[in-house]
Amino acid sequence: MSGAQPDDVATLLHDVHWAMAQELEPIELVPMLEKLVSRAAPSSRAGVFARQFLSELLVEKNPWRAALLAKSVLQQDDDHRAWAVLGLAHTLLGHFRSAAKAYARAIQLHPTCASYRHNLGHLLDVALNRPHAALMHLAKAHRSAPEEDEIASSYAHALVRTSRLAEARRVLEGVFRSDGTRIERLLARWQRTKDVGRAQPEWSSEGDEQSGLPEDLLVGDDPELDQELQAALSALEVETH
Repeated sequence: MSGAQPDDVATLLHDVHWAMAQELEPIELVPMLEKLVSRAAPSSRAGVFARQFLSELLVEKNPWRAALLAKSVLQQDDDHRAWAVLGLAHTLLGHFRSAAKAYARAIQLHPTCASYRHNLGHLLDVALNRPHAALMHLAKAHRSAPEEDEIASSYAHALVRTSRLAEARRVLEGVFRSDGTRIERLLARWQRTKDVGRAQPEWSSEGDEQSGLPEDLLVGDDPELDQELQAALSALEVETH
């Protein structure tokens, strides 16, 4: 349904911008965006804007719908924000390799974004059992946002898993400072569990959930999957080194 008159779409778009300026809550913004999505042509600037913004608001509670909206945006515009939404949606749905590919593309388009680097690195370390591959991205994220304790903790976790305990301690000291008890507790816990991941094959998809997403939204499970994802990560390393 996108046969609305231009004036109607313009009015809806104006209302959304007004609501954003007033910092209205998502519970009020979402119905407005849903109406704009239903009225604006998907290829129009208003349609792309509405789908992108709506996907960002919905992704944590409805990742399936957010993924579909982000894919619709990407058919019109190769935008890093849409790839990031797709990455988070796949993560929440348990499609970790698809999530990693989405974040890799987001980083190609916006290489200085610390959150994209962090999310990709954390996926590689925790979900895909590739802590060595994660280090480059987590290190760059930490350099970009050295005061973010979540990023620092993820970086330190990967350092512990790659047997770089002293470096991990220094990273944690940078954000937790005098809280030595907390630092040692984290390091001890990560050391106890670091060998668990080694029992799982790299790129393991064990435990991936079935979300019902269309196949073109997923990386898939074909024999070339690992090579495809590895190629994307290798290209990213060359481009953003």
